[in-house]
Amino acid sequence: MSKEFILPDLGEGVESAKIVDLLVKVGEKFEEDQVVLEVETDKATVEVPSDEAGTVEEVLVEKGSDVKVGTVVFRYK
Repeated sequence: MSKEFILPDLGEGVESAKIVDLLVKVGEKFEEDQVVLEVETDKATVEVPSDEAGTVEEVLVEKGSDVKVGTVVFRYK
């Protein structure tokens, strides 16, 4: 069964962020604490790590898109 990596709460009342770079792609394995996403808010560019390891099955956002906190970024197993 697939799990979902969501854009986490970035703090300070930030409700959305722009995807600067997605550092994993379909079929790629990632480790716990590995940075998998870079986002830009109106205050800073933030590296977002994964809280567990897995393999990317499907990417649901595109580089340059604006996404709200809680949006599914990719699915993994």
